[in-house]
Amino acid sequence: MTLVPGHNCWRVETASRVGLCVDGECYFSMLRQSLIAARRCIAIAAWDIHSRLELVRPDPGDGWPTAFGDLLTRLLDLRHELEIFILLWDYAPIYALEREPLFFGEVPWHKDAKKRHPRLHFILDDQHPLLGSQHQKLVLIDGALAWSGGFDISKWRWDSEAHRADEPRRRDPDGDPYPPFHDLQLLLDGAAARALGELFAERWARAGGGVPSVLQAQGSHHSVDTEARSDPWPESLEPLLREQAIGIARTLPRFKEYAEVREVEQLYLDMIAAARELIYIENQYLTSRAVADALRCSLSRPEGPQILIILPRETGHWLEQHTMDLIRARLLNELQSVDQHGRLHCVYPDLPALGDDCLMVHAKLMITDDRVLRLGSSNLSNRSMGLDSECDLCLIGESEAARTQIQQLRRRLLGMFLWRSPEEVAHIEQDAGAVASGTASARWGRALARLLDDEQPPKRAEAGDERLYLRVLEPELDPEWNRQLPDERLIDPDRSLSPDWVGDVVVGDELEPQARWRALFGIGLVLAFLVLAALWRWTPVGDWLEPQRLAETARTLTHSAWGVPIVLTAFVIASLVAVPVTLLILVTTLVFDPLLGALIALVASAIAAVGGYGIGHYTGAKTAKKRLGGRLGELRERLTKGGIFTVVTLRIVPVAPFAVLNLLAGALQVRFRDYVLGTLIGMAPGVIAMALFSEGLLKLLGRTDMRSLALVVGAVVLGGGLLWLGHRMLRKHV
Repeated sequence: MTLVPGHNCWRVETASRVGLCVDGECYFSMLRQSLIAARRCIAIAAWDIHSRLELVRPDPGDGWPTAFGDLLTRLLDLRHELEIFILLWDYAPIYALEREPLFFGEVPWHKDAKKRHPRLHFILDDQHPLLGSQHQKLVLIDGALAWSGGFDISKWRWDSEAHRADEPRRRDPDGDPYPPFHDLQLLLDGAAARALGELFAERWARAGGGVPSVLQAQGSHHSVDTEARSDPWPESLEPLLREQAIGIARTLPRFKEYAEVREVEQLYLDMIAAARELIYIENQYLTSRAVADALRCSLSRPEGPQILIILPRETGHWLEQHTMDLIRARLLNELQSVDQHGRLHCVYPDLPALGDDCLMVHAKLMITDDRVLRLGSSNLSNRSMGLDSECDLCLIGESEAARTQIQQLRRRLLGMFLWRSPEEVAHIEQDAGAVASGTASARWGRALARLLDDEQPPKRAEAGDERLYLRVLEPELDPEWNRQLPDERLIDPDRSLSPDWVGDVVVGDELEPQARWRALFGIGLVLAFLVLAALWRWTPVGDWLEPQRLAETARTLTHSAWGVPIVLTAFVIASLVAVPVTLLILVTTLVFDPLLGALIALVASAIAAVGGYGIGHYTGAKTAKKRLGGRLGELRERLTKGGIFTVVTLRIVPVAPFAVLNLLAGALQVRFRDYVLGTLIGMAPGVIAMALFSEGLLKLLGRTDMRSLALVVGAVVLGGGLLWLGHRMLRKHV
């Protein structure tokens, strides 16, 4: 495999030294050493940060603070030339309870600049599409040193390489224990570190921070002071390699004027296609359709590499287990179906002493043929390929010494998961390779069979067993959840969600050439809606339908016993003749007080959906069943299989007018229960936001004050937040 700038990487630069830390005890200790050595600039890009994280445990007694935030504060107080830049993802509301608050308490990077140290610069990075995140994990020091990999400086990341179930030091800042955690981080210096400094400076500028002079210097060959100052490389970390070419691969989503970059995805595809003997993977997820297709292609060949994938048993809490883990099970089933040659080995680390908890594999590592090593921030998920910002590093072992180091690292990691020493792993592999018969891949197959099968524990290991094992990960698909869960790209998108894109995912993009009648029918519907739209815009009908006028006319209904039934009936009838449902919801919430109006609008929406569904079912079911194909046939299949989640998605990100979607759902015989429940769940966030908006709008029309304006703005923000939260509830970003 070759690193090609502009294709599978951004740049290829040389690192004078390359170091690697396995797990948090090593990384946070070495990070602390390099931070203490900083003189002019510390730059941090992160998905999450916690100021009270204890970097070393116990305190080494060297006089420097052990908590991350305290250490930064001490460095700023002592070194008057030092400036610190922290770029943190402006996270989604669903993560609020897991994060250190930025508005309360005295943390060094308080959002209010007046409460921060004057030389600590902080930005919440929100320059990404809806549902996207800033997921790069970088720490840069004096333009001379760069950390990059899977680690955030966050509260649930520290662990020792032993991953003991009863590790007393593995506690969060509040003193609460958490399960074992595995990750990796690379350290670079030289030109490769300066290139990562340029990457950070570009992101900082994009997030609105400009380009301060000290950050401009990060990409300069003269950025490191020539004065007698300490080398920020940690003294106790032995370099893995020297004078090594490093490829830097990025994912950057299309956003505003910025073009999409998918180097991370292409690098995965190129590595898998080029592998001949062994693909070794450690990752948190396996939901990327592109990666799964590349693995399927490799497995379907008569001769190809052995594929060893180490994943966590479970990726998170209940919701994540029923979304991301279910998508993983789907893909694993597909991969197993084409694995006719027995080359796929998907396993998870098992620590019996943990009970129901499991070890979190958070690493983002791939090694192919003990020659190519790639480590970074990207998961094997769709979002890491095109929606989040990511940074991965890749090196190719051109020399025998480099290949030996890559091999030793893989053996070290595999031995850690198998409770074996690297030397034992090497001995087993060499024994399997000593058998002359078969290809290199076949010899790897024999070695893996021995490593994975010889020491497997019983189904129920003895309590207190502190050993780690690798167990086969069996894809378990709950039939009902599998039916309900839609296309994985809606749960784990590889680009920002838009109506057009959602329509392509849900409906499909195949059209039958014989579908002339369907095309004519569709054109007729479009023309009918255009005529109605013209009437509403350029005739007195539009004036009559103004929300304020309708509200004034109908307000008398609120004092009548027949008010609610009349509004419900009018809502349903208007919806069936294609009056925009957003307008109807707004009018309803204007007529009644917000709470009652929202309830009536939601019930009316559900009744209107049922009415439209019924009309579509009884007038178009037979025709649809006999003749619908292409996009509508695909829509029927996906709606039927996808169930509630697909309907919710279509309501949140509508790909067709409300009335049209109701008619199509009935004609296509979507499961009635799924359609009604999906409509209620999907419509609720918008209805609530519209109710708050209408209250503020009426008060703003009557008297302009800050409370009324706040209600209007707050409703808009709430609507956006609920939309964001609705999507986040379908998938969780780590």
